[in-house]
Amino acid sequence: MPESPRRAKTKKILSPDDWIDAATDLLISKSIDAVRVESLARELGITVGSFYYHFKDRNDLLSKLLKRWHERTTTQVLRTFEGRVFSAEEVLDEVLALPFHGLTARRAAMIEFAIRAWSRRDDMARQAVREVDQQRLTYYTQGFLDMGFGKTEANNRAFTLYSFQLAQSLLWDLNDDKARKKQLNFTKGLLLAPRQK
Repeated sequence: MPESPRRAKTKKILSPDDWIDAATDLLISKSIDAVRVESLARELGITVGSFYYHFKDRNDLLSKLLKRWHERTTTQVLRTFEGRVFSAEEVLDEVLALPFHGLTARRAAMIEFAIRAWSRRDDMARQAVREVDQQRLTYYTQGFLDMGFGKTEANNRAFTLYSFQLAQSLLWDLNDDKARKKQLNFTKGLLLAPRQK
């Protein structure tokens, strides 16, 4: 029997991004174990069959979730810097400020830490985190090389910068905006200080 026109109008049409968003929400609020096709379908109020229209299986969904995280939090961000005329020091200012970009940064941090927790027990997630870390560190190292630091110095300063970013995201509730601003300025001073002989 054909579906009535009225019922067809109220039927949900979901994109792959809708499924990935729902999977990301479950990953943050619970854990990777909670990200199941049936649970997602329930959350979205749709049949499981809709899932298989977009994804081969759960693993395909998880792979695409990791790919989107990598693209949005690393590739796109770095491409933004590369597409504008910045001095190396201005790029450093921008990169240091990333954890301070309000609710967007808080959401990104929650996703990042959920994925890092997942990566401790899953090879696919571990590989994705390794690629993100390597891409970010390579970019930061190049910035310090552009400022005139030697290779070892540039590597060490890039690692310190990255550690600062991760710590600010993890310890966000420990300080207020005033304290975070002081920490940012202090860290910037350390990163730009000439090498001690």
